[in-house]
Amino acid sequence: INAEYRKTFFRIDEYARRTEKFIQDQGFYLPALDYPHHEGVAPLFSPHQLRVHYDRHHRAYVDKLNQLVAADPSLKGLQLDDIINQTRGDPAKAVLFNQAAQHYNHCFFWKSINPHGSNCPPDLEAALGAQYGSLEKFQQVFKDAGLGLFGSGWVFLVYDHSLKRFDILSYGNAACPLGLQGITPLLCVDVWEHAYYVDYENSRANFLAKFFDVVDWHWTERHWKRSTGQHYDDMNWS
Repeated sequence: INAEYRKTFFRIDEYARRTEKFIQDQGFYLPALDYPHHEGVAPLFSPHQLRVHYDRHHRAYVDKLNQLVAADPSLKGLQLDDIINQTRGDPAKAVLFNQAAQHYNHCFFWKSINPHGSNCPPDLEAALGAQYGSLEKFQQVFKDAGLGLFGSGWVFLVYDHSLKRFDILSYGNAACPLGLQGITPLLCVDVWEHAYYVDYENSRANFLAKFFDVVDWHWTERHWKRSTGQHYDDMNWS
């Protein structure tokens, strides 16, 4: 059953990628979530918090991005990563970069979580444990990075191919690791206050305390294994 499920999953995933490419040619769009957004992402997000974050804040970035692209013919047909890489570090294009990077960051964030989360697969747990001491110690280091980030921003777990190890990167505002040489994003958390103010007011600590209750570890392992040449198809879906 597991093998058949994986085949079906990858067929659907490939179809979604091709559909996204077609739609993206018509403009960027708010992605469909893998879960009913009107039900929230328990136990991290209430339905109200998710609606505000997804339907208002993320949508605002997408709408502004499409406005900027429509106003500049040189941007027509560019993929999201092209826009991010071409505008990164250019003060004259900071507004465009911010909208594009925030769209990417949010898309990755929605994929990183799932209602009630999942068990961390054995291979990934062993790899994180080997570097950080245990899965629990990794989670604490990751949460500490989120707490230590001043102001708004993002925290990413990435794999650094040059060092052949995991790394935790903190980014202020809209910065992101997409397109950085030798870096594969694996997991992220949004620590802008709009991500949690409905449910947690200004308590980032309480928000981060529940983050790993909803992490979709299979999303993380999939990117790690594929980027390092491992056989993701052979993983144990226990």
